Amino acid sequence: MNGWILASSLLKMAFGPSAKRRFPTPLTLHQQWMVSLDAILAERMWGHSHLTLYPLKRINSTNCKVSLEQSWGVTSPGSLHATLHQLAVEGHRMQMAPVLGHPPVAWDFGRYATVVKLAFGAGYVDEPGAWQLLGNAVAPAAQTYRSWNAFAQDFVAGRALWMRNTGAEWSGSQEDTVQAVQRLLDPGNSTSPWQQVPWEAIYQPDQAPYRP
Repeated sequence: MNGWILASSLLKMAFGPSAKRRFPTPLTLHQQWMVSLDAILAERMWGHSHLTLYPLKRINSTNCKVSLEQSWGVTSPGSLHATLHQLAVEGHRMQMAPVLGHPPVAWDFGRYATVVKLAFGAGYVDEPGAWQLLGNAVAPAAQTYRSWNAFAQDFVAGRALWMRNTGAEWSGSQEDTVQAVQRLLDPGNSTSPWQQVPWEAIYQPDQAPYRP
């Protein structure tokens, strides 16, 4: 990212239009559950927004596009769908299964949710399309785990194995990820989406979120 793009992106993240004003409709409980699959990586992102389809608190398509290109090589709707297809069909989990003793579904589908949210922010997919794509992650995650804790532990295990094969340039980031998980799982953290949306909600009829 060159200096001008970086400066523009930082200004948008600080003073850009509010995403809540652009997308004011509250999400249902099932929708909140789906976007919360992204919570670990979102927790590590400056300016992130939990419990919303838009990934940031302020509208910033440039940031979303840059993140997708740098981390995923996604630059268009076509490359987006190719990446999501790869994550959904195989990802890293089948390669990791012999080492961990099982495929870490959370590692692939947690990242899948992140890519979908960023793609919505970048304008590569519209809102109905984003929900349809996120819906593809429900069955693999809900059938594999029975709690956010189990989902998180498998995500961390998958990421640790991925880092082992990636190189030293990622050193230190695993600790950040573990700390993010600890914050999300903390019962006293009222801002954590995992404390607001129980895992069991996805097995029950959808409903409007409770608002005190």
